[in-house]
Amino acid sequence: MLHLLSIALIFLFSVVGWAEASGAEKNTTTLTDASSTESTDIDDEIKNSRLRASTGSKSPLSIQTDFSYSGGSVYKPFGPTRPKLSPGPIFERNTKLTGNVSAKYRFNENNHVNLGTGIGVTTPGFSSQGVQIENPYAAFSNLFGLSSSQHVWSFSVVKYTSKELVEAIDIDYELSFYYTYLYNFGDSGWQGGVVFLFSHEIYKEFNENNSQETLNTAGVYPFTEYEFNSVYSFRTVYRGAGFYSNRQNFNNYVWDEATQSLGVGITINRDLYLYPNLQWVWRDIRLDKTNLSLVANINFF
Repeated sequence: MLHLLSIALIFLFSVVGWAEASGAEKNTTTLTDASSTESTDIDDEIKNSRLRASTGSKSPLSIQTDFSYSGGSVYKPFGPTRPKLSPGPIFERNTKLTGNVSAKYRFNENNHVNLGTGIGVTTPGFSSQGVQIENPYAAFSNLFGLSSSQHVWSFSVVKYTSKELVEAIDIDYELSFYYTYLYNFGDSGWQGGVVFLFSHEIYKEFNENNSQETLNTAGVYPFTEYEFNSVYSFRTVYRGAGFYSNRQNFNNYVWDEATQSLGVGITINRDLYLYPNLQWVWRDIRLDKTNLSLVANINFF
């Protein structure tokens, strides 16, 4: 369907319009805010707009979603292929429109679990386009603030059902751990932090097609944000300390390519955050190897 991407974008901006009209009411009517027995508010600890939106609503039970378009190069952002910037991580080979939808349950202010799945549209708008429900997952997250710092860590299990990846490399599961540390530099508007991650891929069997595919990935990625105002912010991430091992040489960790992402965060309200961004590899800076992406975090209830 040639117009599927357009329909998705129309839906996205419709949600934006709805959020702008109802954002004030939403911020004052969540179950957490209405409860007189709560002694703390997680927003007093997690103040970064992106972290708030990406970790879900404050309600005890809610729907957490994120939508992303993993586009092609600057030359062909809506083309069928997406240049791979580095050899390590498991990435889709084609451009893709993806939506993840999960049910989130909060045990308390600082801990929650998510059970969800995704809907993927590969090469949207082209004859090779495919639509599928894919990659169900479960995750546990803990978030807290200490003085001028903010912390989020999570552990997740993903079952790969993406037709493109399963048929190409016979991948089965992914186990991953993420930890984000963010420090607020007073009232300057600047924030800095680092993301630590480790992931392990599980394949159905060892074969020629996946012998060189990634088995383990580890990374330490510093990032910087600057908040212009309550709506717009700047964000950049340097991925120059990433390492991976492949299935054939699983004990041999290889340094990954140094890549950079640069984008603008747009905060519509607490539970609606947009992040258009571009990514490139430092060793070979070319427009045809600079990818474009759009990420939207949208929480309901």
